Amino acid sequence: MKRTAGFFLQAVALCVAGQAQAAPAAKCLTPVEMRGLIGYFLPDVIGQVTQTCAAHAPVDSYLRTGLARIGADLTARKPATWPLARAAFLKISAIRDAKAMANLPDAALRPLVDAEIAKKLNIPITPSACGEVNDIAEALAPLSADQTVNLLATIFSAVARKDDTLRSCPREANR
Repeated sequence: MKRTAGFFLQAVALCVAGQAQAAPAAKCLTPVEMRGLIGYFLPDVIGQVTQTCAAHAPVDSYLRTGLARIGADLTARKPATWPLARAAFLKISAIRDAKAMANLPDAALRPLVDAEIAKKLNIPITPSACGEVNDIAEALAPLSADQTVNLLATIFSAVARKDDTLRSCPREANR
């Protein structure tokens, strides 16, 4: 599980890091921002994983029969998730002109972010890993899209507290 969590954390970090010469993040993501970020980018991750593994998974595997439903549900929610993802992206972005980007209207910024994500979202999954990816996705299948995002955001928040690219805020004592 630690390897898988690290893999997905790296995938999201690649998506939001922008430039490779990123300095350590000075700001952290709140749990709400992390959920927004995960909710916005997860459909793209699911699409990439499904595309990569479809040829290597049995016809009746969850990757080929059920994962697309969660991806479609999350894709439909992307417009509502965008404001939180936008705030999180700008907060942790390594893009040099992040302040100028913050002033762009959503109609201009969102396509730029989406294009950057598409470019960075080349997840290195080997065919031999597709079986495990299927098992993990199938284990999460009883969860709704919201529950899946919440679970992954909680895992990422715990793992990313000391990460220099995708830093999460310390957990509040009363939460």
